[in-house]
Amino acid sequence: MSRRTSQMLRFIVVGGSIAGVACAYALQEAGHQVLVVEQGDGKCDSHGGIRSPPNMTRLLNHWGFGPAIARLAIKANRFTFMEGKSGEELGTLVLHEKLMKALAADFLYIQHGALHAMFVERAKSAGVQFRYNTEVISVDPWKGVVITRKGAKLSADVIVGADGYRSVVRPVVVGPEGMKGILDKRVSVNITVPTDLMRQHKDLVKLTVSPEWSLWLGDDCAMHGLLTVDPRSFKKEYAVVMHVPTDGKPAQNSWDRSQPLDEKFLKLDRFEPKIQKLVRLGQTMTPTGHTIYEPFDNWVHESGRVVLVGEAAHPLMPNGSHNAAMSIEDAMTLSTLFSLPATKSHTSVLLSAYEELRQPRCAATQASELQKRDFICLPLGPDQQVRDDGLRDARARALLDWDEAEEDFLRDTWEEYIDLFAFDAREAVEDWWTKWEGAVGKFESLHLQVDVS
Repeated sequence: MSRRTSQMLRFIVVGGSIAGVACAYALQEAGHQVLVVEQGDGKCDSHGGIRSPPNMTRLLNHWGFGPAIARLAIKANRFTFMEGKSGEELGTLVLHEKLMKALAADFLYIQHGALHAMFVERAKSAGVQFRYNTEVISVDPWKGVVITRKGAKLSADVIVGADGYRSVVRPVVVGPEGMKGILDKRVSVNITVPTDLMRQHKDLVKLTVSPEWSLWLGDDCAMHGLLTVDPRSFKKEYAVVMHVPTDGKPAQNSWDRSQPLDEKFLKLDRFEPKIQKLVRLGQTMTPTGHTIYEPFDNWVHESGRVVLVGEAAHPLMPNGSHNAAMSIEDAMTLSTLFSLPATKSHTSVLLSAYEELRQPRCAATQASELQKRDFICLPLGPDQQVRDDGLRDARARALLDWDEAEEDFLRDTWEEYIDLFAFDAREAVEDWWTKWEGAVGKFESLHLQVDVS
């Protein structure tokens, strides 16, 4: 990444999530001064599994995370869909070697806490400052000031709202509607199972070594699981996610409050005995509710001093395939824009470019993630039967070698995935700069003329 050689800006990032720390690291590397303000103590012990699709892995490699990721990541080879109650394999999606080579990056699984720790370490090494146990309660967008619970006022040229689903910064940018949405009819539940326990059961041993992302499709619910590596012990864990109906009861929307396993709540009787056994080994669960929002019209305040990233900007369904990926793309887009040979007077133009580049892609991803979740959670009935028959019909063709498969089948199966996986946030900025570099130069010339007059 190139570094801006003049007119360094001061950024305050509100929120020390992966989105926030990734932005802080990338902006600091671009030559700016960054402070992260986080209400927690900085400890992130999340054992949940993150999927890193090629569009995310490619950016991590660009930042030099490749060797560290390689020690802690599991490389996916396929996605397998099974009928929840019987365990019958319905279908599969093979990540063909030829396809992945063309995408120039792998589809990986990595523990959430491990990736967060990597970014924190990199950010601190780059010079990012952190203030933990500091809760932001309000933002003055015109003065570029954040106000903390203890009354401290911190100022910056740009404030980055990376404070997640229940963002304090979002209403400042979007307005009151930024906190209004529709309660999701399903809740997402995280369960972590040590593979040491799984290996004590013959029917679970395969899951302790398989790089597949396995999905069990139940009646009005679903479960999926994948392997991750604990960065402290280097032991493998099985990260389980269950999507179950809320039955009209609101669920917590916190990622870090576990509670005893509740089989009735999890609709565990809708899954095969092997899966029931697997889930029981987890002992505790972390349910996370979700509010569905229409895509926000604005991610940048009219003052040109406040911008939203991550779940504050585009609150995706919890535990989807692209939550972390969209946040990493946000960080790469914002930092690449602010590494361009521009000046402080261009700040509002660059923030507008960020909004323009990111909004359509994130809105499409938000919709796609919900559609895919609802697809695997169909209740028993005609739609479910059509889905299962379609998966069965495609299974034989999916197992064919890439060169042997029918072109129409490959297009129907992979077109949407390739649109997501092949995207490169850096190239998107480069394309924008090629188109608008001259206009930005004229803006600077006009700005200087106004200043002189």
